[in-house]
Amino acid sequence: MSPHVFIVIGPAGSGKTTIAQQTAEKHQAAYLDKDRVSGRFVEFTLTAMGHDPTDRESNDYYRDNLLPLEYETLMDVAGVNLRLGRPVVLDAPFGAYFDDPEYLTRAASNFHWPSPEITVIRVRVPQDVLRSRLIQRGLERDQWKLAHWDDYWATYGSLECGWSGVQFEDFDNEAPFSDN
Repeated sequence: MSPHVFIVIGPAGSGKTTIAQQTAEKHQAAYLDKDRVSGRFVEFTLTAMGHDPTDRESNDYYRDNLLPLEYETLMDVAGVNLRLGRPVVLDAPFGAYFDDPEYLTRAASNFHWPSPEITVIRVRVPQDVLRSRLIQRGLERDQWKLAHWDDYWATYGSLECGWSGVQFEDFDNEAPFSDN
């Protein structure tokens, strides 16, 4: 039996990281967070190219050049863990790839995943709760989102994942934000 892949998706501030870490602990899985895997390199590159390192949503250079590399790296590291027989939890928004039904099938093939069972956990949160969480956590990377809230929510708040060949589970995460 091939190891299981859990992909935890949702907008920034939805609680993806908490749910992904709990899932990894429960299944004794490798935990791979896109921002921890590649975030420092992305920020360095954006700064070196004269871009705001915290603005990824409106930055064409990031979307066209760095975002694909982030996800390729994440999927490659996942493939290594899967070939070692280790279940994997991926913590990343993945929104740029939701409209491609074959995205995961291609990634699994490209990075030699050993035919794992894939569960996508969609972390759901209402707009007002999400906005409050982003304000409360006070991260620099959320400032663009908050300054352009209506545009951000219209684009990222209602994205639906159209991937084929996966099981979907919804997790409604309306619980108040806490700094545990």
